[in-house]
Formats: sequence, structure tokens, C-alpha cells
Amino acid sequence: MKKIFLFFVSLVVFAGVVFCQQQVYITSVEKMSANEYSITLNNLVVIKEIKLKKRKIGQREIFNLEFPTYISKAGKAYPQITILSKDLNERILKAINTQTAEKIPDDVGELSFKINKYSPYKRSKSSLKVFASVIFGDSVEIECKIMEGKRGPWISWPSRKDEASGKWKKQVVFKSKDYQKRVEEELLTRYKTGKVEANE
Repeated sequence: MKKIFLFFVSLVVFAGVVFCQQQVYITSVEKMSANEYSITLNNLVVIKEIKLKKRKIGQREIFNLEFPTYISKAGKAYPQITILSKDLNERILKAINTQTAEKIPDDVGELSFKINKYSPYKRSKSSLKVFASVIFGDSVEIECKIMEGKRGPWISWPSRKDEASGKWKKQVVFKSKDYQKRVEEELLTRYKTGKVEANE
């Protein structure tokens, strides 16, 4: 009886994991250059500058994805996007290799999101206030920063400075401003609440 119960529990957990992973769909894929791609998740979040890496092992060709990474002045690498689901990683690889997007089912709700990492930056004179990350659909973690400017706090999403033009190139953008606003409001609410509590 105990074995049957454990089997059903594991089945429910497995079904829950699959459901969470299936919540994220690659609704657009675009080739930007020879081995660089852009994808859109659930018609909401765009991830740019994904590199397709290919290597040979004997007669086999192995393909891997390289997502935007920040390299510090000290040479340390900080991944900006992490795919938490093996299933989703394989589907992104397939979508890029075939340049074919997935169709999003009609009954899929809006992409869920939650704050994961939240680490205040202690240097008082810096405009950088918090290192944070947001997990989308339980499958994609995107790093971000809370910055403080003359007009108040704002969210900095992954970007890099183009050496040729000197301009900043966005590596993550939102297709829905309303969705972006809700994600950022949750981050800023936590930041402002923390500031109030710190001053009490």
C-alpha cells in the first residue's frame, strides 16, 4: 500500500514539473548573425545574443547554447540568463537549429514570475543598489539590477556596451510594457519596503 501511495505522489510531482516546464514556449526565433540568435518566450520576453556553439566528437556534432554573460574587470564570468529546465533548453536548441517557433496553446495563462535572488549592494556612493534575479515560468532565470538615479530607482536588465559605437545593447527586452511594468513594480516595491524598514 505504501509503495502505491509513493508511486502516486511521485506521479503528481512529475506531472507538476512537466506542467511548469510546458508553461514556457518559444514563440519566435530570429537569426541575428552567423551563429547568433534571438528568441521570444510566450510573446512576452525577448532574449538576444544567444550563441549556437558546435563541436565535433568523433563523427558526432554536438550543439550547445551560450547565453549572455557579464565578464567583470577581474575576468570573472557572471551568467545573465540561466535555463533551469533541461526540457526547455533542448526545445530552445531545436527551435534555433530549425528556426521554427512553437505554437502557444490557447489555454496557457500569462507567464508566471517570481523574485529569486535579492542581494543589496553595500557601497553607499554607488548608483547600483541591489543585485537581483527573476525566474519566469519556473524555467528561466534572468539577472537584473536595481539602480538609483536622479528620478528615483529603476531596473537595469542585461545589456552590454558595444565597443565600436559605445552604445549599450539590450540583451533582454519585453514585448509587453504592461507585463514589464508588473515585474519591475514587484522588484521596486521590495526595494522601497526595505529602505523604509531600514530607516525605522
